[in-house]
Amino acid sequence: MMIVGGSFYSCKSDSSQNAEAAALLASLDPSLAQTSGNKGVSELEDSSGQIQNAFAQESDGSFTFDNTIKVTANDGVVLEASLFTPSAPSPTGKYPTVIFVNSWALNKYEYLVPAAKLAKKGYIVLSYSTRGFGASGGLIDTAGPKDRADLSKIIDWLLANTQTDSANIGISGISYGAGISLAGVSTEPRIKTAVAMSGWGNLKRSLYGNDTPRLIWGLLLVASSYITGRPDPIIAQNFGKLLQHTDIDSVTTWAADRSPETFVGQLNASAGKSVMISNNFEDFLFNPNAVLDYYAKITVPKKLLMNEGIHASAEIGGILGFSGTVWDNAYDWFDYWLKGVNNGIMDKPQVTFQKRFAGPRVTLPSWPSPTVSDKTFYLKPRGLFTNGEIGTSQNTTVTNTGILSGADTVASTGFPLLADILASHADIPVTTNLALVSRVNGIVYQSSNLSSTVKIRGKMFWNGRISSSLGKANVNVYFYDVDKYGTATLITHGTGTIFDAGWYETKDMSIDLNAVAYDVPAGNKIAIAIDTFDSQYSVPTVLIYGLDVKHSKTPQSTLVIQSEN
Repeated sequence: MMIVGGSFYSCKSDSSQNAEAAALLASLDPSLAQTSGNKGVSELEDSSGQIQNAFAQESDGSFTFDNTIKVTANDGVVLEASLFTPSAPSPTGKYPTVIFVNSWALNKYEYLVPAAKLAKKGYIVLSYSTRGFGASGGLIDTAGPKDRADLSKIIDWLLANTQTDSANIGISGISYGAGISLAGVSTEPRIKTAVAMSGWGNLKRSLYGNDTPRLIWGLLLVASSYITGRPDPIIAQNFGKLLQHTDIDSVTTWAADRSPETFVGQLNASAGKSVMISNNFEDFLFNPNAVLDYYAKITVPKKLLMNEGIHASAEIGGILGFSGTVWDNAYDWFDYWLKGVNNGIMDKPQVTFQKRFAGPRVTLPSWPSPTVSDKTFYLKPRGLFTNGEIGTSQNTTVTNTGILSGADTVASTGFPLLADILASHADIPVTTNLALVSRVNGIVYQSSNLSSTVKIRGKMFWNGRISSSLGKANVNVYFYDVDKYGTATLITHGTGTIFDAGWYETKDMSIDLNAVAYDVPAGNKIAIAIDTFDSQYSVPTVLIYGLDVKHSKTPQSTLVIQSEN
């Protein structure tokens, strides 16, 4: 069988159908599309075939599968769904139920294998295509009020047409499906628990964090919505407003109605709810910092897995039928909360962080964690022939360090998407020699050899003061581990933009670098590089401007690292 555009086809040998199904899978995880030519198509087809083979292996007669379900929304839009029903009768006459919500650009067939696994365990499972995707009608609502109303109609249909246990309904999804799952468990009283994978807490912050448009990921989202769905024109319009830094208030209002963070108060006020979240440290679409902040606001029983990987890459294994940390925990979570199985899931550490470069997991009792505190380093200006310094003593001089925009430096996140995939899953990090960073276009700060290991567990912040000759600037901060040979390995980075200052007006900036778990060993050095361009982000102007980074006694320029005590 071939999964194509929301329908089953039996001609697996048809290469055009294979390519289309593979393209849908690739839109979930761009790492599947990084190779080129016939090899790339072949690998995508192999991934598509893997789903089909894994589903066939699960289809042992222990459940029935109906892919012809149609649910009519409040406004008449018809939603396409698939239903998985256990064959064995339930002793109570009711079954716990899980609803799967598709990722952006995918459809109801995305979760064939996880749905089959749950059905074999005694769950009713319904997987549906949200409006605007697959064969469902309507326009894409981007997890808005229509999507929330649609979810309620899905539950109405389940209760009217299946043996769903109304007291034990869960929801799950990856990416787009995760955002709808978190909003759903917060606002729909009949949903008891959610497992959200690679989702978001604050949509505006994901696309426009620190006033900086996420150029590559934003374009990918908009383009894929036109290729595989039917987007509401406001999606492209709002992204255009972010790129132009115009009418931000209206975008903020639109995004807030599509942000689980907006509904966290409702979630916390609801009795009996619970949430499990899985996200990835190198997800530069749904930023890990925003996810950590959202998670910290949740007061119901919860669990957090922070993994190595880009958007959705740590979760895609379960879609292909492989076991792994994320999906194993997800199945246990549903068993505990929907079936009452005492499997020990709640006795495990509430929070785990996977170390950078596919390292082991470290455990934390909660987030924020009492075992993690802020470690402050002070930044001292560079000299005529020397780099700036990172140290534990405060700066005592008053100096401006001037650089120019208009050219990139060797300080970079690397080739968009590909570099993140190689660092996360192939242990091939982005490295450079900081001596090659242009002093005209960038600034380097470096510490002396560390006397003890710095155990980074979470975010870090660059706090400084700047001015721009045009009142606009993009500031990128790259954090490196520098070994004894001088090789600088990129560990994380952050970005921020000013676009509304006066010419040469001094502005305070605080840029949060993406959270990470990483140990900088004793004897190595830490370093940061600052420049004004990175290919992942949109710049506020193409004109060349002068950027002054200011150092003074008050306030101090600092690098603050959340580190394990």
